[in-house]
Parts: sequence; C-alpha cells; structure tokens
Amino acid sequence: MRKVYNQKNMSLTIDGVNIQDFHEGATFVYTWDGGEVDKTQGTDGAGINIAANQGATLQFTLRETSRSIKFLSDLRLRQENGGAGVTVVARTGADILLTMTEGYISRPGQLSTGDKKQGSMQFTITSAEDETANLSSASEQLLSSLF
Repeated sequence: MRKVYNQKNMSLTIDGVNIQDFHEGATFVYTWDGGEVDKTQGTDGAGINIAANQGATLQFTLRETSRSIKFLSDLRLRQENGGAGVTVVARTGADILLTMTEGYISRPGQLSTGDKKQGSMQFTITSAEDETANLSSASEQLLSSLF
C-alpha cells in the first residue's frame, strides 16, 4: 500500500521540539548545497568535476503569533553565544524524512503582515550534514519481505 501525499503529515522537529503554527499554505523549502557536476577540459582530455556535498538549507514560515517563535529566538541566542548545532528532522507529506545534524538557525526574515492573511516570519536553518530517508518505501519493503 502506498500513501498518497498528505500535507497534514508534514512536521518539523528542532532539537527535540515540535515546531507549531506554520503559516497558512506555507511550505518547507529544502535545498541541498554542493554536489554540482561540471564538465572540464584539461590537457589530458575531457573530464567531470563533482563538487563535494556541503549539507543543506531548510526554510520554513510561521505565523507571527506562532508559539514556536520564542523557542527559535532562544535557540538563536544560545547558538550566538557558542551553543552547539542541533538536530533538525523535517517530515514531508510524502513521508520523506530530511535530517540535518549540527543545524544552525539564522535570524528570521522580514515580518510580512497587514495583508488579508495573518502575518508571517520565515526562518532558515543551515547544516553541513544532512540525510534523506523514504519512510513509505522502507515500510513497503519490510512488508513485502514478510509476505
């Protein structure tokens, strides 16, 4: 059985804390950094240059009244004062787990408010270490191996 995409499955946990109050219709934007492939031409002929993987960046948007903003502000202050990076786990609506270790949070982006919707703030977390897992296919493989 394959699960159909479901936005209600989306979740975000930072340093063991579930982030709450995402902005209406907001999405996660997860960008893998590095790993680009370029063609090269040297004296020994054509070749391929593969850049090293450099982790990932996650952007998410919360309502301006989110209960999680205080936690994220405290985390930012703690990291500014020498605190360690944190583990970040994002679960997409298609049951893909995106895990960042040693994640560091940036100050929030601009506050967007005064429109027909409630205001929002965008946050960015960056890490040099990331991992991806597909929960749907893993559970299907487990079931198929049992039967």
